[in-house]
Amino acid sequence: MPATEMVVGVAVGLFFLLGFIYFLRLVQAWMLHRTLRDAISKDSEHSGMLVDRIGRGDLGGPRAGAAADDRTGLVLVALGIALAGFSLIVGEPEWLRYGLGAALFPALVGAALLVRHYKLRRTAEPDVAAGA
Repeated sequence: MPATEMVVGVAVGLFFLLGFIYFLRLVQAWMLHRTLRDAISKDSEHSGMLVDRIGRGDLGGPRAGAAADDRTGLVLVALGIALAGFSLIVGEPEWLRYGLGAALFPALVGAALLVRHYKLRRTAEPDVAAGA
C-alpha cells in the first residue's frame, strides 16, 4: 500500500471519528437543554440547580472548554513529538521532510492551546501581590 493511500485512509478515519464525537456532544447538549426547558416550564425546584451547574461548567457550559484545553494541548504536542520522532527513526530524506512537516501542525496547535489555557488561568486568578 502506498504511503499516500495510507495517509488518506487515516485522515478519513479520523475525520469520521471526530464527526461522531461532535455529534454525540450535540445530542448531549440537546438532551440537557430539553431537560432544562421542561424543568423551567414545570417550575421545578431543580431548574435553578441545573442552571447553576451550567454556569460552573459541570455540564458543558462556558468554562468547561477551558479545562479541556490543557489536556487537548498536551495531547497535540505529544502527537507532534511522536510524529517527529517517527520520521527521525525512519531516517529517509523524503520521510523526514514530510514527517517533520506533519508534526509541525499538531505541535503548534497544541502549544497555542496551552498558551491560551495558561493566559486564561492567569487572568482568572486573583493577583496575590496586589492584595498584600
